[in-house]
Parts: sequence; C-alpha cells; structure tokens
Amino acid sequence: MLCIGVDIGGTFTDVIVYEPATARLAEAKTLSTPHDPAAAIFEGLAKLGVSLDAVDRFVHGTTRVTNALLEGSGDPVSVVTTDGFRDVLEMGLGHRPQLYSVKEAARPSLVPRSLRHTLRERVAADGSVIEALDTSHLDEVLDRVAAAGPGTVAVCLLHSYRNPAHERAAARRLAERYPNLVCTVSSDVVPEQGEYERFATTVLNASVRGTVADYLRGLGTALAGAGYLHPLSIMTSSGGVVSTDEASRLPINLALSGPAGGVAAAVYVAGLAGHSNVITCDIGGTSTDVCLIKDGAPLMTSDGTIAGYPNRTFQVEINTIGAGGGSIAWRDLGGELRIGPRSAGSTPGPACYGRGGTEPTTTDAHLLVGHLDPQESLGGEVQLDPAPAQAATEVLAEQLGLDAMELAHGILRLATIKMTSAIKEISVARGHDPRDFVLMPFGGAGPMHATALADELGISRVLVPPVPGNFSALGFVTARARHDYVRTVLAAADESGLASARAVVAELEDAARAQLKAEDGVEADQVSFALTVGMRFRGQSHHLAVAVDGLPATAEDLVAAFHAAYAERYAYVRTDHPAEIVNCRLTAFGPSPVVRFAAPSGGEAQPERTRLYGPDGWVDAAVWRRSELGPGIRVTGPAVVRENGSTTVVGAGWSGAADEHGNLLLTRD
Repeated sequence: MLCIGVDIGGTFTDVIVYEPATARLAEAKTLSTPHDPAAAIFEGLAKLGVSLDAVDRFVHGTTRVTNALLEGSGDPVSVVTTDGFRDVLEMGLGHRPQLYSVKEAARPSLVPRSLRHTLRERVAADGSVIEALDTSHLDEVLDRVAAAGPGTVAVCLLHSYRNPAHERAAARRLAERYPNLVCTVSSDVVPEQGEYERFATTVLNASVRGTVADYLRGLGTALAGAGYLHPLSIMTSSGGVVSTDEASRLPINLALSGPAGGVAAAVYVAGLAGHSNVITCDIGGTSTDVCLIKDGAPLMTSDGTIAGYPNRTFQVEINTIGAGGGSIAWRDLGGELRIGPRSAGSTPGPACYGRGGTEPTTTDAHLLVGHLDPQESLGGEVQLDPAPAQAATEVLAEQLGLDAMELAHGILRLATIKMTSAIKEISVARGHDPRDFVLMPFGGAGPMHATALADELGISRVLVPPVPGNFSALGFVTARARHDYVRTVLAAADESGLASARAVVAELEDAARAQLKAEDGVEADQVSFALTVGMRFRGQSHHLAVAVDGLPATAEDLVAAFHAAYAERYAYVRTDHPAEIVNCRLTAFGPSPVVRFAAPSGGEAQPERTRLYGPDGWVDAAVWRRSELGPGIRVTGPAVVRENGSTTVVGAGWSGAADEHGNLLLTRD
C-alpha cells in the first residue's frame, strides 16, 4: 500500500508517493488548479502512475486558509461579547506597525461595529460568576444576530478561558434557535488570557470555517469518487496532522500548513541522519521561510500574526522574508540594487518563463550564471528560455553601469545576504550560534543558495534532503497525529501553584487521550506527551515557555528550570525575584509513521562539465545527477547536482557525498 502527501500551493501542487515495502519515493509537480484543486492532484498521480484505490494514507496541506485571510475573502462574522467590551476588536492593543510614524493609518476592525452585539453577563478573572447569564436577554441578542445577516457567529465572552460555561450556553441556545448559523466560541479556539488576541483569533477562525469546510468536503468527495477509501488527514501549523472534522472546526490551525510540513520533514529526516540541531531554509517562488530546530524540536510560538491581526494558535515559529525565485531586482531612488519583496509570481513569472515577464528575477540570474539548465524544464512543468532573461537583465544592468553577468551575480549575492539576515533573526538574535547547527535547504531554490548561505553564516555542514523540491509534501507523509492544548493557571510558582498546574495537566492528558482515540484511532498506550509551562517574573506582561519532561517534584525545581531558560534566552536572570506560572501547554502525539529512505544506487557514470559564473568570473564545474551519487562517489565544488524539482549548487571549498538515508551531506573543506 502507498502513502501520499499533497501540498497545494498558489503556483504548484506537489505530490509525494511513498511505498513503505520498498522505501520507494516518487514525486511530481503540477500547476495548481484553484477552481478545482483535485484536478492538479489527479494530474500529479497520473504522472506517477498511481491509483487512489492502492493508497491507504493521504495527508494534505493547503494555503486555502492563508489566502482567504490575506485576501480578506472570508465570510462576514457577527460577534457576541460581554456588555462593555463591544469595542475590544476596534481598540486592539494600541500597537503601531511603525512606531514613530504619525501618519500610520489604523488597521480596520475585523468586524464592523454594527455586527458586534453585547450580552449581559460577567465572569471574573478567577472564573467565578459576577453576573449570571440572562437567558431572556440572550434570546433578544440572538434574534438581532440572526437578523443582521452573516451566517457565521463568534462568541467571545470575558474570561471564558477560565470558565467557558456562559459561552457554551450561548452556543447551545444559538444552535437550538438558529441551527443554520455556524457558531465558534473563543474558549475552543484560544483558551487563554488576552482578550484582543483571543477575540481576533476566534473571528479569523469563524470567517474561514465555511470556506474550509466546503473545500475539504469537496476534496474528500472527489478522492472517494476516484477510489480512496480511508480518512483524509490535514497538516496543521504545529507540524502534526488532524482529521478533516477537526480541521473544519478549527481551520485557523491550518494557516501555516505548507511551511510546517517542511519543518516536520526536516525534524524527521535530520533525526534519522543523527542531526538534532538544524536550521531549515525553504526557498520558493515568492518567499524564504526559515526555522530553527534545537534538540530535535522546532521553535514554537503562539504569538503569530496573519494579515496584520493576531493569531494566537500554537504554531511552528517560522521567519518569512520576501526573497524567492520570483523576487524582482530593481534600482531604488538612490541608484542601489534591491531584491524583492515584489515578485513576478507565476503570471507572468520570471522573464525566463517566456510568459511576458520583462524584469529580472532571482531565477533569471540563476539561469544566466549557469546554475539552471535551459535544456531541462523547471519542476517538469516550465521550459526556461535564456534570451528574455538576458534581455531583462541587460536593461537593469545598463541603468546600474554593469554588464549582465555582473548584475546576475550581484542579484544572487544580495538575495543571499537577505536570506542570511532572516536566519540570524531566528538564531543569533535568540542566543543561538548558527555555527552549531546544520543547514538544511529545500524548496525549489533552497539548495541553489545553500553553500553560499553557509559561507556567510560560518556553518560548516549542509544537509540536502531527498526530494527537496517537494519536501513540504514529504513532511505530510512523515507527520503524526498531533493535538495541542493550553490552559491558563495564573498562580505563584510555589507548591500551591504547582499543585494547580498538576491538576490542569492531568485534565489535559485525559482530554488528549480521549480525542486521539475518537478522532485518530490512537490507543491510550500509543500516546506520548510534550509539556511546556508558561512562566514569568511577577510584574511582567509576557511569559516564557519552559520545556519540562513532566512537572518537577517541587516548585523550587520548576523555578530553577525557568531561571535556566530565561538566562539562555536573555543572558540575564533575577533569581531573587518571585516567579509566576501563567499556563500549561500540552502536546499529545500519536505514533510516528515509519518512513525510511534508500540511498541512490549510483553507477559508474562520470559527471558532465559546465561553466559557472561567480566572483572570479567563469569557472569550470562538474554536473552530477542526484541519482548517480551512490556509495563511494564524492562531489567536489564547484559543481551542480541536478534532480527533478531542484538543483544543488556546491560552492568552491565544499565537498560531500550521499549518506545512507539518501541525503546529500556537504562539508566545508
């Protein structure tokens, strides 16, 4: 039987097929079909000769949530909130995107004031009821909600993270009286403190519930019609997979579905190869996504944003910049060369696509300096033409007083510097030395920049994984069932507070076992847990997540763990200041799929020769096929290694070979 991972992006749909019995891995790229996403999937499967009736696991990631929120195309939402808190969504936190700009326009409220309705009720910060829910007034409010028009409702009541009884009562009553309205309650989406962040995340979730539910329902029907007989799994932003029911209920958890798949694959593949500290670099057509993996686990955050609004769901911490294969090179008012963030996208695309693009991009530069072969189609879909790339580059080169090749090299150099800065933000700025990490590049353009990035950062090892061009889809195959839970504690970090935290964790573990059994078919003895405790010094507004292997025996041990984590993050700690427990966050995992990768069998083939343009002009270089890199074959830079969907550029001073898991491990000589 087969396992399939499918990543549907804005330009390409990536398909991975894995056969456990033989460790065979096959990949395909097709142009995405937004009007009918399943069509691109079926085209990819047809390329690989795969029938869905032979598939027993299908995992999917999608940009549908991200695109809907960025485009503002989600459904309108009515909000029901506590009396006196109608304008929380309007006021926000008072933050300004540009701190010193007096002309900065206020971000529009997620919900117009006319669609925000207030309810007479009040729960205190400790969960006690100050004012009971008035059922007659609730009916009046729900009548107004129904009359307002939107078919989606977000119930966001004060302090519901401590006591969700009023929210749940309102949701039940809404379902009884107006069953056609879709209701989302904030205590299900973000059960932790922070009114604005919780309200905003709940509204974002509510706005895309209809879109995602319809999409997943249609995809499931199409797959079933083609012979797929098993449940469909969906990749989440935290790097795990959930059922379609869970994804439809909490679609906000899919916002980083695609990039999280790449990180999940990196954790798995690097772990097999024995590397626990890794920096991932996913370079696609429009952006570069970087993430830091330490001790075998990626950095996580609950302070994300999307479309400028808070997204407090638990997610892989990914730093994204506007630099990718389609990033356009341009001259600023001061006459300096700039790259991105504007992108040529897929239409018209880089000039070398031959679809009408007239501005030079990073992909055009790679083609001109010899990294890409014009005789091979990009990703098996796009034939590259050097002539329009040369013409576009010459126009900008003349403006800058350079020749075309100097400019092409300068474009790649500048792109590398921008990507280096992104990596420093998630490493050096967080107290991590990138020289202690392995760089893992993937995405269509990632391996082309890898050794150049490593040189800039002082990294001595680069691990190019199998199928780097479809690596996010590979992450869907390696991912396991995962559910994340959080509960606010807000107690002093003493024995009493530790006892409260212990009780919370026990409740969360019971809930996790029940959910994994009901939704994912995972037995209790197959469930594993990871726990972090959010802690802060008394008087602070923000907390630090402290990873613990189960709660310590004493409060003193817990505080010591907090002090150690704080010192590592900030290089300073006040051990004499009292600490607080803010929350407990539990992650529950199902068993990990067993996925293995076979090294290329290789052969006796000798590399071809080509010429590459670099800082010293044109140099001779070897050209290898990835499938030729069997045992005993060593690649020495300068060289390029070509494969379907990606090309690895091996810089001067670098060499390497394929390892037993099919990775290409490069080291600086």
